[in-house]
Amino acid sequence: MRSLVAASMAVGAIFAMDVEHASAQSTTWVTGLAHGVKAVLYRPNTNPSSHVGVIIIHRTSNYLNHAGCTQLSQRGLTVLCMNSRFDNNETLVNWELIAQDVGAGVNYLKSIGMTKVVLFGHSGGGPTTTYYQAVAENGPSYCQGPNKLHECDSSGSNSVAGLPPADAIVLADGHPANGVNTLRGLNPSIRDHQDKDTSGLNAENPPITAIPNLDPFSPANGFVQNGASHYSTVFKNHYSRAQADRMNDWIEQALHIKTMAAEGNWRFPDDDSIVIARAGGSVAGGGNEAALFKMDTTIQCCTLQPENVLRNDGSVVVQNYTTVRLPNSADYPGNLSFDTGTKNLTVTSFLSANAIRATDSMDWNEIDWCSSNNSVPCALQKISAPLLITAMGAYYFFPDGEKYYLYYAKSQDKTFIIADGLVHGITVCTPNCLGGPYTNMVTNYWNYVFNWISRRFGT
Repeated sequence: MRSLVAASMAVGAIFAMDVEHASAQSTTWVTGLAHGVKAVLYRPNTNPSSHVGVIIIHRTSNYLNHAGCTQLSQRGLTVLCMNSRFDNNETLVNWELIAQDVGAGVNYLKSIGMTKVVLFGHSGGGPTTTYYQAVAENGPSYCQGPNKLHECDSSGSNSVAGLPPADAIVLADGHPANGVNTLRGLNPSIRDHQDKDTSGLNAENPPITAIPNLDPFSPANGFVQNGASHYSTVFKNHYSRAQADRMNDWIEQALHIKTMAAEGNWRFPDDDSIVIARAGGSVAGGGNEAALFKMDTTIQCCTLQPENVLRNDGSVVVQNYTTVRLPNSADYPGNLSFDTGTKNLTVTSFLSANAIRATDSMDWNEIDWCSSNNSVPCALQKISAPLLITAMGAYYFFPDGEKYYLYYAKSQDKTFIIADGLVHGITVCTPNCLGGPYTNMVTNYWNYVFNWISRRFGT
């Protein structure tokens, strides 16, 4: 019911747009798509013969009124803004099935005359769209194998076989993987005896007390609540490895439950809930995490080499880029709470969408990227379609985007660019951010994306 209310509110917002936006496109609620997928079609009034369709979709967020729906349709593209079957419901995500949902959108656009389809993956839409394309280009073998924490199906109602590939992908601050976000956001200062799903009337549930030398919110370790934190190299190394250890412990617990259930030796035959304290909330965006780079901007700060940077005057310059974001300590004390700091998942949603194997959370060489199907770096190695990687300069995912471009993307036609001064929501950084002004950056960003698409496919 909550999802239907949210979708209705979003559709209401669509038809309450200002006159300029309303005159730029016509909107249609799309009904009857497979798997209960919700969608709104934005057709450009200025280009009724548009033959290029764009799909905008996330894993769980409501994208029916995403900024790109109007921004790209105003410029002449047909845009299908979609919600997966798991909108607003992280707990019940079965990641591998999302490929079916994206496929329903691709088939729909082709059925109304689109000759080219571009996938637009913003934030969690990055893993969603790249996973889809990797499966569509390579078949179910991509998402199967003994290394996978959770596999896709190649037959039956859950099959992901025979999906039509899209013609290009645009990533907009697409993060590496939900499992990596969980990994980087885990607070590893939980004591072992408290790091199990032991809630219940007859269980022992005393208050959690942090391990002092792993506490990210301790001033003794470098935390500053209302300023810039600075953690030592020793602490960062210890912390990132402890995060991986904690993730691996939870993976083993979840796999144990899965095996016992399959053997008929668990309390439920199919699935179960798991509760992970101080791991970020079960919402799109992660809730209140314990990621060091949020508080210490010297982490996830900089490019490895000179890269393309889109500037406020519309020019593109090549430079070594350092983030203009401000430190954010707002995840404390929420990370310590049940409401915003705890992941409430099922074994399936954890293994399929929120887990990944690693030995160090911040060393890319020590993350097993293909242990999860929710993984941009794994998928990009199997995708040949043209690829545009855009990243926001006032956020912390642009160093990830650079690595996609340098080390993982198989596409011969690939571009990486940083949008100076934009934050994750593709909006302008606050006036207190470094540099600026950034007053033209939102328009510049959407112009750049549109031009990249139209140069390849027209409109």
